[in-house]
Amino acid sequence: MFSLDVMHTYFENNICKGLLYIASKETEDIIKRFSLRLKVTGTGFEFYMDAKNTIENLLNYITLATGEDSFNFNITVTNQQFYHYTNLPVNKIGVIEFSSSSGVTINKEKLLTPSFKKKQEVNILFKVAIKFEDLVKLDQKKELANYKIQFEARETQWKYFVVNNNKQNLGSLSIKGKSDEQFSGPFDVVLQNGQKAQEFSLEEQLLPLSEVPKYQFNLVSVTKKNGVDRKKIVCKGLPTPNPNTIKIMGSELNSVVASLMYVYI
Repeated sequence: MFSLDVMHTYFENNICKGLLYIASKETEDIIKRFSLRLKVTGTGFEFYMDAKNTIENLLNYITLATGEDSFNFNITVTNQQFYHYTNLPVNKIGVIEFSSSSGVTINKEKLLTPSFKKKQEVNILFKVAIKFEDLVKLDQKKELANYKIQFEARETQWKYFVVNNNKQNLGSLSIKGKSDEQFSGPFDVVLQNGQKAQEFSLEEQLLPLSEVPKYQFNLVSVTKKNGVDRKKIVCKGLPTPNPNTIKIMGSELNSVVASLMYVYI
């Protein structure tokens, strides 16, 4: 009858993980009453009906018998980190809603448009409504009802805090990578635990969080000996962001999410 694929750029293969697909009470009653079937797949789920009937006749009958005009699903997460590594509204409580009637068709698959609603929904990340009339229209045109949801990884401002525990003479420190990202700093700061540190921040560019690291930076030291600069990599392959170590910076109207990373030498 139809299928739904849920994708996410945080994951290496773009396939979203850690979701539970639950039919609403009304849809669950319809599934049982009319012998429908929801089959979870590696990328989402598929929804089946008895081949003896036509989609139009079945859905018209379901509407007459129940008053329902759509199949509705509530999607929850198995890992609360999803809210950290996904590009969701900051400091807002609500739920994302998707409807089969809102989206754009690309390569015979309809990419559904998200709509954020400010309301309290216990443990529900997003809702999906597949309208009966949309399924009938596609069936009449002999087209497959393939739907897709695409989530984007959250982009954060990367901040490194370097703590020189061994009191080494590190000279002038900087953070370098293979790409063009430019870290500002170092700036002398005091951490919450009272330790002194040097802060480096990627001010001009936000980088996306990812399950598999896509960026690599090194901590580089430049010291002088006999008037000659000596460059040395103090730490090769600095840590990459953990979705749990993010912090909202700035005001409510002009906020940015930062990834905080600590390097001890």
